[in-house]
Amino acid sequence: MAKVSQAHLEARRRSILEAAARVFSQKGIAAATMAEIAHEAGISPGAIYRYFASKEELARAGMAGPAEAVKAAWEHPEQVETGFAELSRATFAALELPGADLDTRLLFERALVAVRDEDAALLHEFGEELGRILRGVAFLLKRDFGERLEGWDVEALAQALYSFYWGARFVQLMAPGAPGPVRQLEALQRLMEAAFGRQQEQPAG
Repeated sequence: MAKVSQAHLEARRRSILEAAARVFSQKGIAAATMAEIAHEAGISPGAIYRYFASKEELARAGMAGPAEAVKAAWEHPEQVETGFAELSRATFAALELPGADLDTRLLFERALVAVRDEDAALLHEFGEELGRILRGVAFLLKRDFGERLEGWDVEALAQALYSFYWGARFVQLMAPGAPGPVRQLEALQRLMEAAFGRQQEQPAG
């Protein structure tokens, strides 16, 4: 029997993830079944379990797209040399990659499940991730803009920027004809640069 190549296995795994994202976005994670996902992927129900032990594992794996490396950089900015502007652009550019809309649908669906079902564990997971990212955003803001942020509530600014990111994802999903995430980011960055510049030029006292 010919040995199946690693490339083939990876391609099959990716096709299952893409099928799961489509099914989850149509039916929701709770209502979707592994049989439906297998049918969407064009494989037998038994074959899907060779790649994913459960629907929950499959849903978690669906979150691991191109944005995972970017998210890790925000959570641990002290370990990377990337600056705030560069990392922001990479983050928003990832939203314009093929398949990003499916990732967004899956993330929104998972968030709705957490709130609707009052899933304490999932809400805690979201909260922990939010805290790590906000600390990372604040860290990079302070490192890159320094004294220009004097007088600013940096933690609130980090929260506002994170909210802007999710707003951009929502708009992209609901209004695909609107300016893309990168254009929105560029407009925001110009506004920030102007605001920080004025703050720096104000006389002390």
